[in-house]
Amino acid sequence: MKQKTYKRIDKRLITEGSQIDFNLFLPNEAKSAMSLFLQSDTAVDGNTKVKLREIEWLYVDEKDEALYQEYVSRHLQSIAQNSDIPTEQKARLVYAKAVESIDSMFNNPESLKNVENAQPVVNSFIDIILNDTSAVESLMQITAHDYYTHTHSINVSIYTLSLGSFLGIKGKDLEVLGMAAILHDLGKSKIDYEIINKNGKLTDEEFTQMKKHPALGHEIALKLGIEDERILSGIRHHHEKLNGGGYPDNLKGDQIGYFARIIGVCDVFDALSTKRSYKDPMTSFNSLLLMKQQMEEHLDMGLVNAFIKMLHTQGK
Repeated sequence: MKQKTYKRIDKRLITEGSQIDFNLFLPNEAKSAMSLFLQSDTAVDGNTKVKLREIEWLYVDEKDEALYQEYVSRHLQSIAQNSDIPTEQKARLVYAKAVESIDSMFNNPESLKNVENAQPVVNSFIDIILNDTSAVESLMQITAHDYYTHTHSINVSIYTLSLGSFLGIKGKDLEVLGMAAILHDLGKSKIDYEIINKNGKLTDEEFTQMKKHPALGHEIALKLGIEDERILSGIRHHHEKLNGGGYPDNLKGDQIGYFARIIGVCDVFDALSTKRSYKDPMTSFNSLLLMKQQMEEHLDMGLVNAFIKMLHTQGK
């Protein structure tokens, strides 16, 4: 008979008031086997949370790991609000779950469920950004890594939500802005993988293909039934330029939606300040300097200045 294997989990992620659909185990006194701590289909009440504080390690059966991960995703907002979890750990945990969610979305972008799963991620980032200023700094430190299409979408959503909050956008409007940001590059799922991940500068023909991604993303969003014009505009118009000449619609000035302009600033900043296969990352200072000096006619400078102030308050 095959011996069971167990995976250690973070006990702080078991949320009071929730119901688990997997068994929880802890080592017995001899530490040679596992004892059942909480059975599947049991509610996590106050008494359970008290007992959890006295337990060092908690485990799930390896075969139940997928159920555990789904449980964490469902309760992501509660985790984001949990003051028992240190700020940096909380930020890293929410970011890691965001990566899983966005990976699924890009692998199957026309699945409504995959796109809907991005909403708890956005709401968790909002909870962190609104309730814990040091967590915002932690989130921004996590963004300073290599550039990948999927993580870029998450980075842009973090910057966008932080800037949106700084600008006074609140409540449901902030949630909509976050969804527009996390979905802004959805169309890249329809672009040839070799072009997306090319180790070097794109040819004119490849760049022509790449420039199709905002319109393709807009098309996917419409098929999914997304109706909010601010989300649709954020996806379609984040590469438009204030003086025209952007794509796909060659819009100018106020023809470009406010949310699309916010996302455009954050999109450029993340692209400049993260490492690419063909270039080293620019410092935050140099990225912002380039944006100020060379993109005055492309980006909304009022938003760029607000972004600089926002980053300064976060110490980035």
